[in-house]
Amino acid sequence: MDKFEAFEKYETYQYNDNSREARRNRPGPRKNKKDRRARQVMREISEMDDGINTWVPSYAKALDPRHHERQWVIESVGPFYRDQIVTDVTRLVKGGKEANVYTCIGHPASGMDLIAAKLYRPRMLRHLKNDAVYKAGRMLRDEEGKQMKGRRVKTALRKKTNFGKQVDIQWWIGNEYRTQTQLFKAGASVPKPIAHQGNTILMAYIGDEYGPAPTLSEVRLPQAEAEPLFQRVMDNVALMLENHLIHGDLSAYNILYWEGTIYLIDFPQMVEARHNPHAYELLERDITRVCEYFSSFGIECDPVALARGLWEPYMGPGG
Repeated sequence: MDKFEAFEKYETYQYNDNSREARRNRPGPRKNKKDRRARQVMREISEMDDGINTWVPSYAKALDPRHHERQWVIESVGPFYRDQIVTDVTRLVKGGKEANVYTCIGHPASGMDLIAAKLYRPRMLRHLKNDAVYKAGRMLRDEEGKQMKGRRVKTALRKKTNFGKQVDIQWWIGNEYRTQTQLFKAGASVPKPIAHQGNTILMAYIGDEYGPAPTLSEVRLPQAEAEPLFQRVMDNVALMLENHLIHGDLSAYNILYWEGTIYLIDFPQMVEARHNPHAYELLERDITRVCEYFSSFGIECDPVALARGLWEPYMGPGG
């Protein structure tokens, strides 16, 4: 009897035992016998192990058992191990104030050899500066993507209660996953999103078994690649705008370079161009940062003109 069969068996006992008619007509001794059987089933369930309770990935094994990161990794990635998406966590790719990224081994059922897991820190909101700029005009959604309404939610966010903080964190993380999914489907140069649960986002790993892809800020591009890669980045900026999105924090630090092409990453601060009053300023800032990086390779560009060239046709006459 596996864990799920045992639980079904317990539910059957509960249903048979707890109906009003059963309670009224049940002899005393029989009730005690059924209670004992139900408790026995629950003990069997608690003693069963589907693997997740004893799963310790390679990276966590190398840490001190008392180290907070060890349990954080196990609890965050464990659900994906249970769902047969990953089998192991092998290394830390990048550590940051808001999140860490880890290399995972993909389960054969996932069809992927390597998977990247982005784990957001519980206190990531402390490190997001000027978050009101990015949140303006954006609908509040829950972890499943459904719009959240109601006085309780708004009051909790305004008063920054524990519930309000949790809603806020899930809003940021869910927004990144939904945005990355939308852009990937639209054909943008972004890692393929795989799954999202709690504080964790899984996506395609860019790199190989020897290490992750570097960011543009870490490489010296061959001169012949600079122009086409700059154009590729700008094509993605235009594609995002066509989908009513602006990255909001684009720079050489969150563009990966791998085998002659680029991948845009880090989307929690993505803004909705139609509704955010700061949209144009953020678009111009994104393009300015991109131009500053590529100018060191002899690429001449006017970020203000580029931003206006994208924005005015998007907004239409009088926009």
